[in-house]
Amino acid sequence: MIYERTILAKIKMLEMGIVPATTGHELKKQMESLSESDRRVVKRKFRKIWKKYLKKNPSLRDLFYPAIGSDPTKDNLRNRAVYVVIEIVKECKN
Repeated sequence: MIYERTILAKIKMLEMGIVPATTGHELKKQMESLSESDRRVVKRKFRKIWKKYLKKNPSLRDLFYPAIGSDPTKDNLRNRAVYVVIEIVKECKN
């Protein structure tokens, strides 16, 4: 059951146009395999999806955004990726 959901989530990620990775290691490996222009497109699509999920739940903004005027930390970026994967898996659960 868990593997089925993971596979469905990865298929959904492909359909959404983002890298189908559920771990940081997978993400890094798959991003390195893309050309620079494809990597840019995938990152832009991820940010768009991320913002869509954040609009659904604005109370999480403090966890994922740094102080105003500063760049996001590695933790912020990792938390965003984890949150997007969790939301996609939840959508596949239904």
